[in-house]
Amino acid sequence: MTKLPMIEGGCLCGLVRYRLKVPPTHLGDCHCLDCRRASGAPYVTWGSVAREDLEILSGEVRTIHFADRIRSFAGCCGTPLFFDDGSAENPIDVTIASLDDPTPFAPESAIWTEDRLPWVNLPPHQRSFPQDDGS
Repeated sequence: MTKLPMIEGGCLCGLVRYRLKVPPTHLGDCHCLDCRRASGAPYVTWGSVAREDLEILSGEVRTIHFADRIRSFAGCCGTPLFFDDGSAENPIDVTIASLDDPTPFAPESAIWTEDRLPWVNLPPHQRSFPQDDGS
């Protein structure tokens, strides 16, 4: 049986650490206004895991509830880490850039491209959706 490599990540200062028990799925760049403003970046690359497949190893994760969504960040330095809708049956999204090695998790799609900044170029091979992809 092949053992999967550890998938871990954390915040900028290193106090918050987390582990994914499985590789993230639904890898995509979100260009929505909420993600742009919450991250201070032109888009955020997300990946999804079941809630039970995310383990907080150390540090304090703080949450902000806004517009029926929950954004989680490192309480020590403010690094954006997770996003979810608060529904126990839905997966939680992880900021791919907060992984120790995000290299294997390239985005497969772009969502909310109707909100995309005009100077952000979409890769021609990437599926894009004007709003959510429905998954």
